[in-house]
Amino acid sequence: MMIGLMVMVVMGCNSGGRDPEKVFLSDIANLGKGFLEVFVSFGDMITGTLGIKAETKKSDIGVYFTKISETMKATKAKLNEILEQNGHYEKVKEKVDEFITTIDKIEAGAKEASGGASGSDAIGNAVKNQFAVAADKLSVVSLVKGIKAIIGVVLKESEGNAEATKTGDEDKKKVGNLFVGDNGKDEAKEENIAKASASVGAVSGADILKAIAKSKEDPQVNDTDGINAATDAAEIAVAKAVDNKNEIKDATRKDAVIAGGIALRGMAKGGKFAAKDEEKSANAVNGAVASAVNKVLSTLVIAIRNKVDEGLKEINKVLGEIKQGEGSETKVSE
Repeated sequence: MMIGLMVMVVMGCNSGGRDPEKVFLSDIANLGKGFLEVFVSFGDMITGTLGIKAETKKSDIGVYFTKISETMKATKAKLNEILEQNGHYEKVKEKVDEFITTIDKIEAGAKEASGGASGSDAIGNAVKNQFAVAADKLSVVSLVKGIKAIIGVVLKESEGNAEATKTGDEDKKKVGNLFVGDNGKDEAKEENIAKASASVGAVSGADILKAIAKSKEDPQVNDTDGINAATDAAEIAVAKAVDNKNEIKDATRKDAVIAGGIALRGMAKGGKFAAKDEEKSANAVNGAVASAVNKVLSTLVIAIRNKVDEGLKEINKVLGEIKQGEGSETKVSE
């Protein structure tokens, strides 16, 4: 494990003596041990995201984002403590400062996103014989901004495709039945819900995250055309439920965008989906929503964990390059 490697490298450098360099490396060893708590926290979060179900509350999603923010804050505090006490090693200081900048962005993004996922209702919130309800616009904007900030530093350009799509156009068009008003909700039935599930299953979590991040930060709500007027994932989430407006149009007819819109509407305050007058339809809708949200959160948490691991490995690499007697070369000029 990477943490074990960090500790072994440092312990090898810290035999005997208590000169300043050895004290510093000893402190880094203790820091490495402290990061075990961070990875345990990520492990718990990943396990939790895999347990997202149809009855999971929107506020529970907010808690996940809050945990990410708090974990980043704790990580940064550990790094800052070492810098305050031993920041005179230039190579290490440079790498740690760079890592802290990344952590700051993740922390801020998670904090922003946590404000968008609120409410005691379930993420799908579909009830038999009830029509859809648009998600609160400010909540959706918070989620989009927060997710965009996070994936900007944890996903590579090559990871995920906002345009990813595999299912047929006619199938994608009918997913719009999940967002319809009172007159038309009977089409929010298993046959069409299965098409929504297919869109979610056809793409990766990274694809969905990229589609969310590509959304406008000022999604427009069309009172007349509802879902028919949506042009991206955010506008799917905030689309007003209008009678007989039930088509996913060309601009949003991509599986990644549809899945992103479903996930956002599911997480955001007030978001609700239509369901025919039968329990099996409501259950099917809520299951599809849970699947989309699960993909988004599990992929996001794993990507963040990998980024933290990568940053600590970089610090470990620099530590391995510090050798006894390098003091004059590695210290910041005083």
